[in-house]
Amino acid sequence: RRVHGVDHKKSMATFQSLETPEKVEKQYDFLHVTPPMAPYDVIRNSPLANADTGFADVDKFTLQHVRHREIFAIGDCAALPAAKTAAGVSVQAGVVAHNLWVVMQGQDLRQNHQSYNGYASCPLITATDRCILAEFDYDLQPLETMPIDQGKERRLSFLLKAHFMPQLYWRALLPGYWNGPNLMRKILHAGFSK
Repeated sequence: RRVHGVDHKKSMATFQSLETPEKVEKQYDFLHVTPPMAPYDVIRNSPLANADTGFADVDKFTLQHVRHREIFAIGDCAALPAAKTAAGVSVQAGVVAHNLWVVMQGQDLRQNHQSYNGYASCPLITATDRCILAEFDYDLQPLETMPIDQGKERRLSFLLKAHFMPQLYWRALLPGYWNGPNLMRKILHAGFSK
């Protein structure tokens, strides 16, 4: 479904089915909406495109193209059933780096690959100094980095979003030093996390 309209005075959102003209109204306490996303024309109009979505047609775990085995895709161009977030790209980049190396060495990717689990992170700002730090996988199961309930509004989550994450993005993710929070999650959870 897609958002058809929002009546903020009544806290009511109207959603329309993508297949039919049917509309459904839902009451909300908190509404988090993302704009529609579309693939770049250069991919949509190429043999790389998934017939249904137009994004690059990749295996959701290896991120390798399903027809052109020498091609991998991440982020906004990949046909993945996951949120398109910088946090997701950080993990995808590490997976692709490993899997591309395996392919370049002439090895069988089925025998030696890293797998992307759909990790995404969505900081939801709920107040001027509070945030919920939602982290989850393909199955929408929590993949929390910190050993606390990140589904609870916290000032700590807000401070991370406002001050730490921008530095992480500019100084570690873009230069290629950050491949996501997997190692940090293992350390903070004493090895007992996914």
